[in-house]
Amino acid sequence: MAVTDDRKFTKAQIYDILENAKGKTLGEVDKSRQFDRTKESEKITGIAGDVIEQSVFGYERDSDQECDIEIDGVLTELKTTGVRIPKGDLKSVKGKTGDAYNVHLAAKEGISITGVTFEPTIQTDFNTSHFWEKSEHLLIVFYEYKSYEVVPASGYSKFPIVDYCYISFSDEEKAKLQNDWELVRDHLQKVYEEYPDTALRNEQLVGFTHVLRPNLLLIELVPGFKRKATGSYQKPRYRLKKTFVDYIVRGHFDKSRTQNEIVLKDSFSSFAQLDARCHALSLQYKGKTIAELKEMLGITTSTKDMAAICVIRMFGTDCKKLNQISDFAKVGIIAKTITITPQGGRTEDMKLKHIDFEEWADREADFEDSDVYDYFCEHSFLCPIFCEHDSNDQSKTTFEGFKRFAFDDDFIENEVRRTWEDSRKLIHTNKLEWEYLYDKQGNKRINNSGACMGAPNFPKSSDYKVFFRGGADVSTDKSRTECVNGIRMLPQFFWLKGSYIADKLQEIPYI
Repeated sequence: MAVTDDRKFTKAQIYDILENAKGKTLGEVDKSRQFDRTKESEKITGIAGDVIEQSVFGYERDSDQECDIEIDGVLTELKTTGVRIPKGDLKSVKGKTGDAYNVHLAAKEGISITGVTFEPTIQTDFNTSHFWEKSEHLLIVFYEYKSYEVVPASGYSKFPIVDYCYISFSDEEKAKLQNDWELVRDHLQKVYEEYPDTALRNEQLVGFTHVLRPNLLLIELVPGFKRKATGSYQKPRYRLKKTFVDYIVRGHFDKSRTQNEIVLKDSFSSFAQLDARCHALSLQYKGKTIAELKEMLGITTSTKDMAAICVIRMFGTDCKKLNQISDFAKVGIIAKTITITPQGGRTEDMKLKHIDFEEWADREADFEDSDVYDYFCEHSFLCPIFCEHDSNDQSKTTFEGFKRFAFDDDFIENEVRRTWEDSRKLIHTNKLEWEYLYDKQGNKRINNSGACMGAPNFPKSSDYKVFFRGGADVSTDKSRTECVNGIRMLPQFFWLKGSYIADKLQEIPYI
């Protein structure tokens, strides 16, 4: 379907339209009165996008799979997405304005592109697919989600439009997107060929999004394919992962980040390619001690974490931490060196991410739509494994190879959901309490900073595989900057139990 004249713009017109909107709130630019709808319902999905499309650009929203607008003859998809300062970075932006403030902005969520095509025919060519047609040229408008609590639809009217950017993906990014799309296409084609009966086919497709998830680099399929109460089936959409959108957002607002980013000399367009590279490195370096690796890789310095430095050099790059490699960050790979004993034991608890309590206080929030659900779905671990033979001499530690794992559905549905539900129950039923630590004489224990030791009664590692633990450089009363149900505490983080990691790695063969 051709783009109508009211959706055709020049770049100069786009510039005038969006420059005029920048700095204003969504409510201030709402000429088409989209926020009037919130008087009838406070839960309206996509109201920010409605304002940009219908009030700023002046065309009616539709659900067509064709591109929204045309800019100087180029079909372009218009997307509106929220950005905000991560709660853990609030100290860094105190007193800052303008660009100095904006460089700290991060993506709030992923960006939905288009529905997965099932019928009448499954698309076969990536370059002519609806997905690529709507992804090839993007115009993204950013608004700042200035809240750390769940906001009703009417609350979006106070959020300012902060900027916009044009996105055209690099050849390397296109290769990743194409590989992801083809994995989905191939899976659907196989099911359609093997199950011509619609009812049987739909039953086979239930849960297919979760089957594919661990192998997708830049996209995710949401929501999952499942049968609804009405008997019809919920079909997923392609969405750019939050990790990838965050990479785009941070690169836009912090130009020095992209200029100084650490990239692999030879990137990868699929997990299969990454695995092949890790396998080749294992063949080359397996069994070598830290001392031997330093010599082979030309490392002259010595640090506490020599294992990680050796792996960084194996990949042919030079940075201080594995997770500074942008190829890993944009696809949600957490690279973590693991040191085991010859018996395979002694893996430490792993710190994951800061907890944003916005959703936890919302009684209507669904687990499948939560930030924690997205986090465990989107991330996977690449673990270079080292074996410690002498606890007093790091140089004798040997490199054993790589293992990679993603969180499976059972773990997410049972362990992550359990932590989500139990902690929310404490909040919603006002049973969240501060638990002090006492010595053998019954006195409150005091830490080196003079503060009473203790923690809220959130899930602990003694009973949960995914648990809470507070974190700060120094534990004092002043560092208790988080407040939940009136209880002040250190910023809270998700942690992964070390015994779970050790058991998981024992099950997985080396790449």
